[in-house]
Amino acid sequence: MPVMGQDVLEQLALLGLHAADIDLLICTHFDADHSGHHAAFTNAELIVQRQHYELAHSGHARFSGTRSQWDHPSLRYRLIDGDTQLLPGLELIETSGHVPGHQSVLVRLPETGPVLLTIDAVARQNSFTPERDAGPMDMDGEMLRTSTRKLLAIAQREQVSLTIFGHDGGQWQTLKKVPDFYS
Repeated sequence: MPVMGQDVLEQLALLGLHAADIDLLICTHFDADHSGHHAAFTNAELIVQRQHYELAHSGHARFSGTRSQWDHPSLRYRLIDGDTQLLPGLELIETSGHVPGHQSVLVRLPETGPVLLTIDAVARQNSFTPERDAGPMDMDGEMLRTSTRKLLAIAQREQVSLTIFGHDGGQWQTLKKVPDFYS
């Protein structure tokens, strides 16, 4: 979630960076609030779950609003299947339910420890329970519960020090914002 009124490109600028400086971009899914500036990252390799990429490319109406961003001809994609260690200390976790092929991220930081980004698999902390209900934007309630249980197990197994939820306004107020960071 950006600082109010600032999109990802403006956030990068606060760090002295531009989209052209980014060489790897994790695409969690193609909902409009997660893919609106993909076309700016032409120097990056974009990493997405194959299942999600194929669903979006099939013409699914949910992802058509920003298709010009995520389906730009100059973008390079790496399609992955399931849980993947992208780099040492950076794991992508397949978490379908919100949408097929959604992915969450586990980052192991030297000082903070493991940080779990649930993105939209678990949008708010009060939904981080095994028997949670699906919301109106979630496409498959049973898969959503399966993915939530998977994330709960990872949080316990990895002794996650911080779980960041995709749309939790209350939590957002407590998190560090650019230029501050977790290390």
